Amino acid sequence: MPAERAQGKACPRDPGSLLIRQMATLAGSHLRVTLKRERAWASITFAGTRYTVRVDRKDISRPETLRELADILPSHEFAIPGHFVADMLVTQQSEQQLRVDAMLIVDPVET
Repeated sequence: MPAERAQGKACPRDPGSLLIRQMATLAGSHLRVTLKRERAWASITFAGTRYTVRVDRKDISRPETLRELADILPSHEFAIPGHFVADMLVTQQSEQQLRVDAMLIVDPVET
């Protein structure tokens, strides 16, 4: 199922939905945040999900908004119950769009 369709059916408290909503809040009204891909991930000791997110500029009057978001995303503390953001990377950046890859891990202490 494509991520765009899955996003519409997702529970409002599932980790991916919370991540996208919090990113959209950080982005503000000048940017649009869209979940492009979601896939399960696991190692011997951890389990989680990888997300690929696209952020597009909606407002041509504020070109700096993408750069500002790209600067704060990697170090931002997200509040996602039962999970933590293990990695957040801006993997592509242009004047119109960002691609962000995020890794959420199930927090073994909270579960």
